[in-house]
Amino acid sequence: MLVGCLRNSIWRSSRTPHFARTDSLGSSLFLADLPPPRNVSQQCSFSSRDSGDTPTAPEPASPKDAKPYKSYVRNTTILAQQRCEIQELPIVVCKIAEDEFISFVSNKSIRSPIANARNTSKNSQESIEEEMKINQKIEYCRSIKDVMTVLYNQNDANYGPNIAIRALEKILTVDKLLEWKDVESRQDFRLIINCIVYNAESKTILDLLKNLRSHLELPRTIDMLGNELVYRCAENALTIEECCDAIKVLTQCRRPEMAEKFWSGLADKEKLITERNIHFVFAMLPYLKISRRAVLAVLERRITMLWWQMAPSTAIEVMQSLVACKVSPFRVTQSMARWLNTNIHTVTEDELGAILEAFTNLSYSDAQIERGLERYMKAKGVKVTSQNLIITMLGHCQEFRLRNAHILNGCSEFLIANHALLEPSYFRAFFYPFGVLDFVPSNSIKFFDTINMLVDLHFAKIPPTDVIDIMFTFLCLERFPLNFVNRIFNPYFLDVLHAKTQPERMDIIRGKLKVFDTGLTLECADYDGPLLPRDHSAKAVFHDGRIKRIVNYIINDLEELAGGPECMTKFSVIQHLPVNSLYLVDVIFHPPGLVNKFTINTIKERSFLVAVLILLPEYYDSTGTYLGGSQVMRIRHLRRLGMKIVTLRFDTLHKLKIHPKELRQYLVERIKNAQEALPALKGNALRVIKSQAEIEVLRYVARVSSDAHKAVMKTIKPGMYEYQAEAEFLRHSYAVGGCRHVSYTCICGAGSNSAILHYGHAGSPNDYEIQDGAMCLFDMGANYGGYAADITCSFPANGKFTEDQKLIYNAVLAARDAVCGAAREGVSWIDMHLLANRVMLEELRKGQLLQGNVEEMIEAGLNAIFQPHGLGHFLGLDVHDVGGYLPNCPERSTRPGVNRLRTARTLKAGMYLTIEPGCYFIEPLLNKALADPKLSKFLVKENLMRFRNFGGVRIEDDVLITKTGIENFTLVPRTVEEIEAWMAN
Repeated sequence: MLVGCLRNSIWRSSRTPHFARTDSLGSSLFLADLPPPRNVSQQCSFSSRDSGDTPTAPEPASPKDAKPYKSYVRNTTILAQQRCEIQELPIVVCKIAEDEFISFVSNKSIRSPIANARNTSKNSQESIEEEMKINQKIEYCRSIKDVMTVLYNQNDANYGPNIAIRALEKILTVDKLLEWKDVESRQDFRLIINCIVYNAESKTILDLLKNLRSHLELPRTIDMLGNELVYRCAENALTIEECCDAIKVLTQCRRPEMAEKFWSGLADKEKLITERNIHFVFAMLPYLKISRRAVLAVLERRITMLWWQMAPSTAIEVMQSLVACKVSPFRVTQSMARWLNTNIHTVTEDELGAILEAFTNLSYSDAQIERGLERYMKAKGVKVTSQNLIITMLGHCQEFRLRNAHILNGCSEFLIANHALLEPSYFRAFFYPFGVLDFVPSNSIKFFDTINMLVDLHFAKIPPTDVIDIMFTFLCLERFPLNFVNRIFNPYFLDVLHAKTQPERMDIIRGKLKVFDTGLTLECADYDGPLLPRDHSAKAVFHDGRIKRIVNYIINDLEELAGGPECMTKFSVIQHLPVNSLYLVDVIFHPPGLVNKFTINTIKERSFLVAVLILLPEYYDSTGTYLGGSQVMRIRHLRRLGMKIVTLRFDTLHKLKIHPKELRQYLVERIKNAQEALPALKGNALRVIKSQAEIEVLRYVARVSSDAHKAVMKTIKPGMYEYQAEAEFLRHSYAVGGCRHVSYTCICGAGSNSAILHYGHAGSPNDYEIQDGAMCLFDMGANYGGYAADITCSFPANGKFTEDQKLIYNAVLAARDAVCGAAREGVSWIDMHLLANRVMLEELRKGQLLQGNVEEMIEAGLNAIFQPHGLGHFLGLDVHDVGGYLPNCPERSTRPGVNRLRTARTLKAGMYLTIEPGCYFIEPLLNKALADPKLSKFLVKENLMRFRNFGGVRIEDDVLITKTGIENFTLVPRTVEEIEAWMAN
């Protein structure tokens, strides 16, 4: 119910006569009986800034300036109730009969729309010509006095609104402020304004007000023109667009109280708001304060009926208006989200970016938006050209924790394809969201290589705070950018960081830098840290109040499960970690009587402390399934310190507060499923990183082994036995290279024997005759001074490849080349292995041995069928040298195809390894794949059958990892053409 009251706030009795109706807002109206407004005689008076005040009595009007009778408009306010909301809104009332008043919110017409009041005789040709002459005279005027003189000499018959408008425009162009000061007090100027007010069209009045925005020295003129627009709005004489223009121009003329009165004019014309003009009304919301909610209620109802018809430009204006107002009404944002999902393929990249940015600024996202972006990235992919759009998408995903694989993989593909065009200031925006969401793209090798390369090339151009965020992201994703450590912990960089960081952000950046240093110390075996000093001073740490309250609520259950109050401590920071809220442990279970539970030996004392972490809903992604990157890293670091981890979901604890029995069962279950501690750090593995002297020995033995392999390729021919190839290798290595020993029993498999991974042992001592056309796989390496070589060559015994042999050999060679091109410091060995598998399977698919999606093949484990071994191993004093799975290294994976790797470490300059992809046709494994529906769907059985007795192909090189790539110490023919040419000579 809407109740009206006078501005003096004196409430009227509801028993007095009244005028009531239901307005277009759907609420009932009640206007108390008002005293009759004071009517103004024939001239319209100037109003004051507060148009509700009683006007002063006008001066007597002369016959020349007599005008039609016009009721004076009075102000009041009403209380408007919509559902549960009550709001006080301004309206005006005017007298239309002796005992009848009409309110501004009424749609009752008082008079016909404004039209030119001049009679037909004035439209004669003679009148028009006379009017033009007068306008010409006004044009030649150089002062306000000259304009008034021209008008004074005219008779009433030729004094129309066009002349008055031209006169006012001329007066506004006279740049004499002293003349303006007193112009409003002149009777002849008031005649000009009266003529405009009573006879000019609404659009003309609006245009004049726009001109007056730069002439605020004429306040009474602005008031009078503004009041006329208010009056016409009450008469339903203004269109939707004119109402909107009036709100805007009156606000710009510093008359916001007048602009507020147009809300009911928009409400009365609700049904006239269409998809063509709705954005005009939305654009007025920033100009309204008091009546904004009332107008917004009208728009909410209309947009639910019009959203599907809106053009992209209209949608953008609607969203930008909401951003300007900092409001996000649910029905509007929901309708716009539906619009975006429906029209996702019709908008341009710039339009999509503008709309998505507006949603982000309004803190709104839903399934419609996510579905629309997913469809867009599936359709466009790398065809997207706007980096601003990709940044906006990633920012939206980060803000609302949308861990959508299709969107994020598409963004990573864009980064890889367009990295040369990116600005250094955008690197953080492209990379940081992946760390926040703990998402590793499917093309992780190229993705991390691209980021690493970009940061390396443009390090000096990237803002220092962005560099820290990028390093923090690497750490969250369990990548260790050791090549940047010296640059970051450089005094010059740290000075620039402190100088360019805002004081309020300094603590956050310092915290991330300490976490980066601590994380590398805990997780990276090759990091020579920590490099930063520990915190020795007391420091306040933020702890969420929700966690404190829920811990205090379940404290009794926790104490009982821990073994008593003496076995539990709340809210602690472990001594080994920096004082940071990320490392604040909510509850620690420890043995009773432990004097100092924080000074623990992380090597010997492991898994006897249990850390209980309360995980808030915002720690997870939008689905509540995956933890964010910082929380995953937090758990990983605590486990690395030797602590078991129990994670409790805050929302689950909150729901079970009223169910004590279920709550206790939940706690017991979570404690039973605690994550075990990870192996402790023991320092660097010295044998993994080769010294310069070791590198020279390894280079020599690799060269001797390469020459011995080439000698075998020259000697081999069909009819020879496998052991004869072995004998030639041993002879050449000793006779020419001085290598008395080999590093392992030589593997000389021909034909189907080449599919046996470690053939050549005592049970199969290289004793088969080599057949014509058989594929030879010779894996042999000399040993010199205790240092090993390990090289494998594959080639046809007769020196000429068949088409099938070329297919398999080139598939393995492509995998080897891909790894050699991608391997360098900072790259994960697991990523290298998967890269080799991915390339080889793709080549087999092109050769029509396989079908389907390669990523799905790897997910199903098909890569382990064709390559049932790891990509390579460390090489040095032993052919399978130590350092693969030390306590300070990543654990062995349980994933098929990866679990056979001899190491899962991140590569570092100075490491020496083999790169040995292979493809084998092993009968038991092929039978297993054909019998498994998950694997057989990828196999082209009719083509695969001809490879049953093919054997296998392996290409093995010995390489040294450098900061920028690899140095390959193996020097043998590798391509089909090189092998055939070498064996032919």
